[in-house]
Amino acid sequence: MNQRQWIPIEDSRQLQTRRMLVIPVLFTLVFAIIFLIVGIFFGFPIIAAVIGAVISGGFMWNVYRTAEDVVLKMVGGLPASEHEHARLFNVIDGLCVVGGDLRPALRVVGIEYPVALAVGMPGEAGTIVVSAGFLKTMGRVEMEAVMAHIMWRLRTGDVGLTTYMLALSVAVQRFGGDKAMQAVVARVTDERTVMWADVAACQATRYPPAMVSALEIVERAAVIPLGRIGAQPLWFATPDLAGDDRNPSGGASIMGFSRPLLADRIAVLKEI
Repeated sequence: MNQRQWIPIEDSRQLQTRRMLVIPVLFTLVFAIIFLIVGIFFGFPIIAAVIGAVISGGFMWNVYRTAEDVVLKMVGGLPASEHEHARLFNVIDGLCVVGGDLRPALRVVGIEYPVALAVGMPGEAGTIVVSAGFLKTMGRVEMEAVMAHIMWRLRTGDVGLTTYMLALSVAVQRFGGDKAMQAVVARVTDERTVMWADVAACQATRYPPAMVSALEIVERAAVIPLGRIGAQPLWFATPDLAGDDRNPSGGASIMGFSRPLLADRIAVLKEI
């Protein structure tokens, strides 16, 4: 299997960077045009356009600046303990040495469902959050596979883009822009990224059954704890019902994001 074919790390990083730049520019441009049109009717189009650009540009900068904090509030959790969660720290430190990454901050959230995710913006080490259920149900090999998956998504910028889009979704929802935001998210995100991260994890650990086992643990887990932990698009795996419109945990956490079915991910990994 060709590594570049399955895991286009450089291509993915460049693509995510372009999207992070294009989104605020387009948003600012659209608002400047709207203000320009309004300004034409009042006789000061240029001034109106400048005001629109300044307001929208400031709005987008504030979203970018606060994105990580906004998403971490969706997730919750407390700092992990190097003594109590030594295995988690050991796994992360090993992957950081191999990948040349800075160690992310580590948090634990007290729910029984097996959750693991990363939150962070481009150029930052980010924060990895796991649940008590994840620590309890995952063995060392499964944990290593999941952390390799998450570290790859951090490295390629997928976590940064998703963190940003989640924070922007929250901000836009306040102005009733849900439908528009769904279209934007669907346009700039790619569900194949999760598949690539799975394969990257298998290549990093050299043991595909570990990732398969981790996904099967999620598949067998109890019902998702609705309303207790958000930011599902950042999770390494979610049950298929998380993308269902009937799921009460909807809203900004899943707005416009799509993820491949667990069964499909497992099937691909079993072919490796």
